[in-house]
Amino acid sequence: MAFSDSQVNYQNEEGSRTLLTITGDSAVVEGKFIISKSIEIDCEVRGQLDVEGQIIIQRDGFVNADIKTIDAEVIGRYEGNMEASGNVEIKETGIVSGTIKTDSLIINKGGIFSGNVSRASDSGEGSKKKVKSGESNLSL
Repeated sequence: MAFSDSQVNYQNEEGSRTLLTITGDSAVVEGKFIISKSIEIDCEVRGQLDVEGQIIIQRDGFVNADIKTIDAEVIGRYEGNMEASGNVEIKETGIVSGTIKTDSLIINKGGIFSGNVSRASDSGEGSKKKVKSGESNLSL
């Protein structure tokens, strides 16, 4: 398993941030993580993640956690409850199961989302939508 600060920068309102990367063929990381920058995951992570930038779950990544973040990109697998103040994008190979609270959800053709989604800017129950596996068109 490797932890590294790569040279990739993530730009948000506060300026650029370095991307932290966690990789490992059979690595499992568990716990509560507070990431002051962005993170890229290419192994198994369980628990809770508070990310002040972007989280990227790579193709071999599997995250089973509650996540609070600005932006998220799912190329691998994600299960849990996610709250994102920015964009959530499920890529062509991404598989997401759980609850997402965001104002911008993008599901690319081939991406799979199963669960509930609600607007981050709405607090009412009327904003929730249920999506079944295999559906890729969703408008909030």
